[in-house]
Amino acid sequence: MSETTRRRRSSNALFWAGSIVIAAFILIAILGPLLFSTAGEEINPLEARQQPSAEHLFGTDGFGRDIFARVVTATRLTLLLTFGAAVLSIAIGAFVGTVVWLLGPRVRGAIIQLNTVAVAFPALILALVVATILGPGSMSAMIAVGAAGIPIYIRLTSTLAAKVVGEDFVRFAELRRVPRVVVAVRHVLPNVAIPLSVAAANSTAFTLVELSSLSFIGLGVQAPDYDYGRMLNEGLAEMSSQPWGVFGPSIAMVLLGLGILLFGDGLAGMIDPKAAARAGKSARLAASLRGRIAGDPVTQEVSSSVVDVRKLSVGNVDQNGKQNTMVSDVSFKIRPSEILGIVGESGSGKSLTAMSVAGLTPSGLWHQAENLQVDGQDMLGGVDPAVLAHTVSLVYQDPMATFSPSLRMGSQLSDVFRRHLGWDTRRSYQELEEALKALSTRDPKRVLKQFPHQLSGGLLQRCLIAQALLLKPRLLIADEPTTALDVSVQADVLRQIYQFRAESNASVLFISHDLAVVEQLCDRILVMYQGEFVEELSTDQLRTRNVTHPYTQRLLNAALYFETAGSPEGGH
Repeated sequence: MSETTRRRRSSNALFWAGSIVIAAFILIAILGPLLFSTAGEEINPLEARQQPSAEHLFGTDGFGRDIFARVVTATRLTLLLTFGAAVLSIAIGAFVGTVVWLLGPRVRGAIIQLNTVAVAFPALILALVVATILGPGSMSAMIAVGAAGIPIYIRLTSTLAAKVVGEDFVRFAELRRVPRVVVAVRHVLPNVAIPLSVAAANSTAFTLVELSSLSFIGLGVQAPDYDYGRMLNEGLAEMSSQPWGVFGPSIAMVLLGLGILLFGDGLAGMIDPKAAARAGKSARLAASLRGRIAGDPVTQEVSSSVVDVRKLSVGNVDQNGKQNTMVSDVSFKIRPSEILGIVGESGSGKSLTAMSVAGLTPSGLWHQAENLQVDGQDMLGGVDPAVLAHTVSLVYQDPMATFSPSLRMGSQLSDVFRRHLGWDTRRSYQELEEALKALSTRDPKRVLKQFPHQLSGGLLQRCLIAQALLLKPRLLIADEPTTALDVSVQADVLRQIYQFRAESNASVLFISHDLAVVEQLCDRILVMYQGEFVEELSTDQLRTRNVTHPYTQRLLNAALYFETAGSPEGGH
């Protein structure tokens, strides 16, 4: 048996053991008060302080009440308060921790700083402060412990959500102008739910201890009600003569807490993270494309431009308030039915430029331009979401990060059609199926019913292109759309982009590292280096290596080296 199999079976055992213990306590909480409340509350001085026996398993207290019956009866209120406080902490903390990343940087910074101060105090101290303000009582104790746990969940959720909000599928939702609260609840929160649920399962045991502590010191459950903590308070005075008054609720607390911890540890061990997709080699893709992408460059002269960018700059502000420029005064135009390529090394500013054109400048960055228009829409100002849906579509470089892994493909692909085109669910699915069939997709109905991780990179890219075809955008931005695909699928995806341009008369902004692919696909090429366009080339210039800038020459030399090294004659 492999180590992985043993670990998984062990995790399952812990999970089911914890589940059985929790289920047993829930059953006791439901039936206990119905069967034992009379014996646990009936005062009988003649039977006071009896030792454990068959009739009284934990003996009796100073009033002659059966301690075992009281423990069983106290289980219901203990569970209700514990799970109530846990749900309060998780619900508010997870929501705030998720939404905070969709707010402006100043508001987000203020909330995170305040929460950092709150987390610095132990949760029990915060619970004591809140309980003192609210006054003694069951509800006050639950609110106090629940409120004390909120800062911890805000910190945990915000840490988990920080990575998710940067994923392409969240930015894709923002492009569709989905409300931020909907983005948080539907796209971000489900993708942090698993690690959050593991943490919640484990921390619920500490919630039990905190609630019992408040009841023990008199700030929690008040007479005539009682939970485990109040029973400990009552039994402490008689501990020397009747220790079972303390042992009974203590044993119950330990068993319940152990069950919760076993459940949480088992749940954590059962999680199996997904492996990332492997990247293909783009040099061989170019060879497979040669002679297979038909068609000549667009020669029609058009005076107007779909995209008009003048002096666009993008940057950030460091901790000292100094502005750093990452993209500096770039200008370009894209004509109707033209494919404009942008090439350059990683970090040169290609994606930042494209995202700014689409109105999706990453959070925390500033951008400015003399003019930034797509199909007559001012992307520097507010663009109507319905209009924007027809104006710009994007195909990201990593198809697995483009879609939310918690939603089925059909649901998230059809969102934009229902919201901005007024289509109902049935029409949206029918149109998507037809578009996927046109892209040589087998069994599109099955594809729409599956989750992203169940599909290959090629199918995911086809889904994006199908959505773009149905929206009929004026501009398609393809940001290294074939990086995560194998060679055969890469060639097919690029053929679809070329066909999309030919059939819809749309403009395409194509970003790539691969000069050979760009040479075959694009009508014009811009070379980007350190946030600036250093050279503009025609396909003929690129094909004949007629370049002037030293950086472009280095790119060509590097491409020639890898092409030679990858061939049988290269000797490498």
